[in-house]
Amino acid sequence: MPELKRLNIFEKMRGLHTDIMEIRRKTLIEIAKMILEDKPPEYVEMIPYNVIQRDVPTYRDSVFAERAIIRERVRLGFGLDLQEFGKHSPVLFDVHEAFTDKKIIKKPIVNVIKIGCERCPTDSFMVSNLCRACIAHPCTLVCPKNCIEKKDSGAVIDQDLCIKCGRCAQVCPYNAIIYRERPCSAACGVNAIGSDQYGFADIDQEKCVSCGQCIVSCPFGAIGEKSEIVQILLALKNSKKGGKSVYAEIAPSFTGQLGDNVSPGKIVTALKKLGFKEVFEVAYGADVDVLHISHELCEIIKSGNRKRFIGTSCCPSWAMAAKKNFPEFRDNISKSSTPMVETAKKIKIMDKDSVIVFIGPCISKKHECFDEEVAELVDYIMTFEELSALVIAEGIELQSLPEEKTLCEGSKSGRSFPVAGGVASAIIAQTQRMLKENFEIPFSSADTLAACLKLLKDVKSGKLKPAPLLIEGMACPFGCIGGPGTMSTLIKAKKSVSDFAQKAEYDLPSDYISES
Repeated sequence: MPELKRLNIFEKMRGLHTDIMEIRRKTLIEIAKMILEDKPPEYVEMIPYNVIQRDVPTYRDSVFAERAIIRERVRLGFGLDLQEFGKHSPVLFDVHEAFTDKKIIKKPIVNVIKIGCERCPTDSFMVSNLCRACIAHPCTLVCPKNCIEKKDSGAVIDQDLCIKCGRCAQVCPYNAIIYRERPCSAACGVNAIGSDQYGFADIDQEKCVSCGQCIVSCPFGAIGEKSEIVQILLALKNSKKGGKSVYAEIAPSFTGQLGDNVSPGKIVTALKKLGFKEVFEVAYGADVDVLHISHELCEIIKSGNRKRFIGTSCCPSWAMAAKKNFPEFRDNISKSSTPMVETAKKIKIMDKDSVIVFIGPCISKKHECFDEEVAELVDYIMTFEELSALVIAEGIELQSLPEEKTLCEGSKSGRSFPVAGGVASAIIAQTQRMLKENFEIPFSSADTLAACLKLLKDVKSGKLKPAPLLIEGMACPFGCIGGPGTMSTLIKAKKSVSDFAQKAEYDLPSDYISES
């Protein structure tokens, strides 16, 4: 029998169009249709019935529970807080507050929909029905806590005594002992997900950095994030009536996200049909970021201080996690603005009264906008999944759209940011050009927050030789292409990004932006 690759939690459901994904997208589409069709606020009560149209349950014990979960998703879709679990009041009593083109979203961004949580068992080793109650019972012999009892039906593990060392699973000849993990907590690299007193998943918001990986890892769809599509659509409506112009700045991971045969030019056309005045490539901001960090790196190299390193700043979740868990490295994270912010600065120079919407794979960008300086530049955040919902709700047929002029605002380096390792490669190449020599720059990179924090732990202990001068951190698996707001599979996304990067007019940022 061929040996199958063991998939990690981030790979198990990626690329599969699950029922959870379908429900999430249907809810967003219904919300978008409601705004586009100028339905009154009270129409919101119809959305759960439009999403769950059957009168018998499909996923839960009752259809009433299924619709109750959708109601909570609708609240998040309007940018509202979830109802307090078990509270006796109309679920959508305050939805009228969301009917505005002003920003209403508040912390926390990522939330557990407790009525949808199945209270999965916490991480533990358990004996499956593959156990044969064998005579050798090696599991009991290797257990350091004597927590395994052999019974006629098979081995039984006392979970109160088990220390989860895994020795029993290692020696079982039948592979009958398995490690059971809670998907949401397994996906959380900062250990922010535990259980409340009733066993429901509970997020420690002090630890959470809004990466959103728990959202796409929960098989019951019990975790969701707040959306700003209502406010974005209302801003677009106002723009069409003579209000402020709305601009889209789109992350370099956008290629291929709305379909295999949907070119970048068609996506730009679709955005303009939605009402965006112009579309800007965030790869430009990535190039500005590369130049800034390259200057910082040059200073370190010239100073001869090999004990200091520069950490990339483009991923908000990585930067937050690093600062929270390793405060001694706070000053090592680059002071450069993120590519999103640098691109917004460019738009504001052109139109100081502009409304700017960032479109990308990232949920933590919504958290980044709570920073006052960022909030002055970027008005709203929308994921690729949310953009897809708007396109479908508007009835736009992407395949039949004409090609808008090709975007040409980023270098090959800037467009390569979305794939893990791309940021570090761009910075090193640009730094070497600035130094006018191929000086070998030691660097390290990590994707997923767990890997990022392990990397910083190794740096702190001096384990890495030579010590890195540059560290690239990415919260999402394989980089931004593995973000929770993406639509494409990881393999397809990586190829699409690479193909689009190859079409760039410039190789490095300094080919078209001044180094000073």
